[in-house]
Amino acid sequence: MVPAMVKAPDEPTPSAGTLPRPPFLPNPESRLDFLSRGYVRPVQTQVPRTAAVHFLVHEGMPELRAYAQARGWLHHGFHRLTTPWIELHWTTDGWATSHVLKSTDVPCPVMNGWFSLAGVSPGTEVEFAVHVGVACHADSDTAGARDVGDLWFNNHGQNYRQHAK
Repeated sequence: MVPAMVKAPDEPTPSAGTLPRPPFLPNPESRLDFLSRGYVRPVQTQVPRTAAVHFLVHEGMPELRAYAQARGWLHHGFHRLTTPWIELHWTTDGWATSHVLKSTDVPCPVMNGWFSLAGVSPGTEVEFAVHVGVACHADSDTAGARDVGDLWFNNHGQNYRQHAK
């Protein structure tokens, strides 16, 4: 059984050829006085702990230039390198649990090389490796990439360690 639509008392009767408003939308002409009745109350909440580690990836890094050279990109004139995505694989307990932060997450946890780590206290030692997507372009390219690849930064297999700020 489908419930009948109930018309609000201050809502005008729809004229022929118009559809009635759904019951869950308030009439725009009606006053919203629910705020004055005390339904909205301030709530105190804990702000989650957040710390950050820093690892700035940029196109001038020797590792990225060597990668482009090994792939033959520079030889073909694709000198402009970009990093369309970046991932931080990290742990604070010797890899018993691992976490991944992606630059494609919303909201983005990466800003100017700083990776925001929710739930981590400042001063905690963080072990991490960085996985980067790499794309090459010619200087005259206005859109798109000529070729793409990916590269790991992991301190020659030893991973990086930083005390979170």
